[in-house]
Amino acid sequence: MHDFGVYTRRELRSRNVTDSDLRRDVRREIYTPEGNGWYSIPSADPTALAAVRKHGALSCVTALEHYGVWLPPQVDKVHLRGNSQANRDHPGRYCRHFGRPLPVTTILDDPHTALRHALRCLDPEGITVVCDSLLNMSLRMRSGLLAAEVLTPGEVESAFDGAPEHIVACFNRCDERAASGTETMGRVRLRGLGLKVEVQAYVPGLGHVDLKVGDRLLIEIDSLAHHTGVHNYDEDHRRDQVATSLGLLRMPLTYKNVVYEWPTTVEKVLDAVRGGHHLSPRHRKMSADITAQRCELDNPRECPES
Repeated sequence: MHDFGVYTRRELRSRNVTDSDLRRDVRREIYTPEGNGWYSIPSADPTALAAVRKHGALSCVTALEHYGVWLPPQVDKVHLRGNSQANRDHPGRYCRHFGRPLPVTTILDDPHTALRHALRCLDPEGITVVCDSLLNMSLRMRSGLLAAEVLTPGEVESAFDGAPEHIVACFNRCDERAASGTETMGRVRLRGLGLKVEVQAYVPGLGHVDLKVGDRLLIEIDSLAHHTGVHNYDEDHRRDQVATSLGLLRMPLTYKNVVYEWPTTVEKVLDAVRGGHHLSPRHRKMSADITAQRCELDNPRECPES
């Protein structure tokens, strides 16, 4: 349970704080009135306190982060949600969802409300990243790897109710198997280029790899900005050796490669694809034969001699 040290009168009442108790505790400076029925304690979280003083609640991606959801790295500000009056008084200050503003009854929005607001704040890739994370948490819970899920798959889907079609399409691109946001980003971007991408493909000796392009190009992506250590170095070499012994090409990518260096990174992937290195020898020959046949039909004089 998240306790930010900021409470509504209703929340204090649920803690058996009577009106006389509250008046006494205010005099003793145990609680400080913050206006509009909110009270804080001296150790209150500064971000939560600032939200209350702006007549809002922590919502959207800020709330989702508190629930352990993987967020796009570009998210760097505090996201607040206000009620109808707050939105009228300060338009543009608060996150909105696809519908009328909801009452603010607690400092931290529940995951479903937070997600509904994130759908309007994030770009399509960011929406898919967040929803993949929520769906993967649910999958791990069902597999016994996580104690509890944040939202069920049905609850994630219902958050899209009332959203425009192009936003709903983001849910249709989600995959609960994605183990990290960087994996989601790589998958979405590569499929957007028309590449055949398999998620969490199983390879003997390697286990599940993040992405497989074509028949044999394995892409493994760090989920963290800092991923170092002797174990990782040794494991990388072991995985290279296993992949080579199976006739596979392994391309490990760092967090930085995906998040900050994507134009350069994707060119390396495309170079491998253009060279046919993502295909098995049999499929590579078939691809070459098809190309040759097309050439004979379209520009016979320009075709290379076989």
